[in-house]
Amino acid sequence: MPHDQHQEGSLPAPLLFSLWLLAGAIMFKSFNQLHSDYDLFWHLMMGEEILRKGAIQRFDSYSFTAFGQALFNHEWLSEVILAGWNRVFGEGGVIFFRWIMSGLIVGLGLNLIFFLSKTPLARIVVFLCFVLVLRAGISFRVHLFSMVFLLILLNAIYFSLKEEGLPRTAGVSLLFLIWANCHGAFVLGLLVWLIYVGEHLIKRGLLSGIKGVILPGLLPALATLVNPYGAGLWGYIIRELSNPISSAYITEWRHFSFAPRELAFFLVCGMCWALLFMSGRKKRLAETVLLVIATLMGFTSVRHTPLFVILCLPLMTTLVDGAMLRLYAFSKQGKPLSGPLMVIPAGLFCGLAALFVFMGIPHTWRIDVEEDSLPIQLVHFMETNGMKGNLFLPLHWGGYALFHLYPEVRVSIDGRWGMVYPHEVMADAMAFAYEGENGQWKTLLNKYRADFALVETGNRASSEMAADPEWAIVVSYPEGSLLVKKKWLGALPHPLKIPDRKEPSWP
Repeated sequence: MPHDQHQEGSLPAPLLFSLWLLAGAIMFKSFNQLHSDYDLFWHLMMGEEILRKGAIQRFDSYSFTAFGQALFNHEWLSEVILAGWNRVFGEGGVIFFRWIMSGLIVGLGLNLIFFLSKTPLARIVVFLCFVLVLRAGISFRVHLFSMVFLLILLNAIYFSLKEEGLPRTAGVSLLFLIWANCHGAFVLGLLVWLIYVGEHLIKRGLLSGIKGVILPGLLPALATLVNPYGAGLWGYIIRELSNPISSAYITEWRHFSFAPRELAFFLVCGMCWALLFMSGRKKRLAETVLLVIATLMGFTSVRHTPLFVILCLPLMTTLVDGAMLRLYAFSKQGKPLSGPLMVIPAGLFCGLAALFVFMGIPHTWRIDVEEDSLPIQLVHFMETNGMKGNLFLPLHWGGYALFHLYPEVRVSIDGRWGMVYPHEVMADAMAFAYEGENGQWKTLLNKYRADFALVETGNRASSEMAADPEWAIVVSYPEGSLLVKKKWLGALPHPLKIPDRKEPSWP
């Protein structure tokens, strides 16, 4: 098409190459951070337990506050895959797993961008927006599966819409069957699918028939019931979406607050809404509905900002492409860009790309456990002294403690959160960590019959704990202190061994 040829020629090749090089370098810098995640430890542990036992654990045995409670592990399949990589390839396998998932996300995103946009500069702009908003969600966590599946679904939908149809129901149903066993965000994917099916229904007429519309909407939903928990999985997800404790205490569940990591979302969201009215492009009903839903998701919960940019990627691509076409039509009246004049900016962009690549290279190609506040020395002390019993601790330390101390030690809380813990336990865990003064900390320890407690530095009840006649702080490190019930001190090795400092390293 002549129109596309003009667009391809609107930027000199050296400039276009240097801009893509810079975009790729920014992506490398943004995605190649190897900091461990609090949840990585229990994800690996749960996956390893399934591989070792050959069965999915239905009831909790890792905690003492929810022991015997039903366990809804909606991420069991993704944990098995992650643990399998770790079992075969070790730490390098876990890192490679993250690279593979990141590569799939980038590749699927680019595929959709190139399919929907014909303007080279628009493709670069959209890709940068995609990367900068998504970077907050790229980590060693199994929610990467949901990002991949959501992009697969959107790619399938848009390639089928080209022929004015929908993807094959069997393929979509298979996707949701796998997704429902990997991560709970399949519910969002199903909502996206039903929105596009609804749009298709409106276009074809309400009497288009069961085979044409109703079955494509119904069968993928039924496929999500093929999981170890059946319809119970849906009940768990609905309960968790309305869990008030998560939004009150957990940072990633809180509302948008203009924190640095949220600014890219705010700017891209604002751009999408502005271009919705200014780009001059025709909008699909489904895309507009998804923009509204994604915007509400992003502003009500920080953890949803990466999902915003995936949900809005088709619309954003179309809108930016339309804006670039209008800009090109306005600017083509002037003198065209010449190759020699582009050498300087192209060289500058290449230099910036090299800088971003250099900044993205980690100081070691290993999982970095130093960036997160983990109880490395406290857990090492407990291991060295062979401590056994019930350990009360902050939420974000639970996975690390389980990974290193189970089965000798059971924890009060960990990142499995709503999968197993009742709301009362969640609220008490948060109260101990943040509101334990005036003796409430002691009431909670006695309520759950804890033997030990890991107390994070800065806990508001630390001074009370140090002066209490029934509890003793036996060791302290910069990260926190170990609190032990005094009547148990006689059962511990005497004298207690103070191990050499453990160097922070995986695992």
